[in-house]
Amino acid sequence: METPTTGTAQARIGIIGGSGTYQLPAATVIDTVEVSTPYGTPSAPVTLTDVAGRRVAFLPRHGGEHSVPPQRINYRANIWALKSLGVEAVLSSSAVGGLRAGYGPDTFAVTDQIIDRTWGRGDTFFDGTVVEGVPAAGVQHLPASEPFCPTLRSHLAAALEENALAFAPTATVVVINGPRFSTKAESGWYAAGGADIISMTQYPEPLLAAELNMGFANLAFITDSDTGHDGSDPVTADAVFARLRNAQPNVLAVLEAAVAAIGPDYRARPLMDPEAVRRIMALPAGLTPVAAR
Repeated sequence: METPTTGTAQARIGIIGGSGTYQLPAATVIDTVEVSTPYGTPSAPVTLTDVAGRRVAFLPRHGGEHSVPPQRINYRANIWALKSLGVEAVLSSSAVGGLRAGYGPDTFAVTDQIIDRTWGRGDTFFDGTVVEGVPAAGVQHLPASEPFCPTLRSHLAAALEENALAFAPTATVVVINGPRFSTKAESGWYAAGGADIISMTQYPEPLLAAELNMGFANLAFITDSDTGHDGSDPVTADAVFARLRNAQPNVLAVLEAAVAAIGPDYRARPLMDPEAVRRIMALPAGLTPVAAR
């Protein structure tokens, strides 16, 4: 399918699949959309699907075959692409490590806070650049005290309860650049600084979504205890993917139940100036931004 005209509603709900979630096997596929963005190519084409009677735009964060490492994901292109399809609410899944008691392997968490320890990522749409012939979006400052949408978080929590799955209703995630895992010293430092879980991908997705006045919530599946604070073996990629394979039915069941709970009256928090958002979405694909002057 051709890239739709920006603003043409194709789906109100989006799902960003994390490690292990590269498709929605139980969903009815309606179409596949190649979206061109001002920020380059998204991780993969967007699949329009029917989930629980809702039209959903699905995008695998790491690409269809886990080919994109966390520090190379084009987060801005992914979020812009979903917004261009009319998405207002985004649910994501992610694999994380647990840093303290109460966040053990094979359990879930509904993330509510972020500590950013990444670098070099395009983490804002309002970066002071302009494109010739397009009105500038101007300098904008996002209120980020609550980076995740409380309403969407409540839907994930209710879905976890409905499926009788062990979970923590809140979690502060520290986000590292990757692709390597942490040292013991780093892991201890993050826990001492207030982090409950650790991820390589949960920044800047929620903040980019908020900049475009989209709601965002994350379902975190805890695959390991990072460097082994609880006496377990330190995390390895093989252990992570093995647990993810076993967890996929539960991940998909929770996402489906949360999608079903998002009613037609859902409205994301209007954290940014709507006109500034419209100007970002009016940027044409394939143009090179010119530095502000």
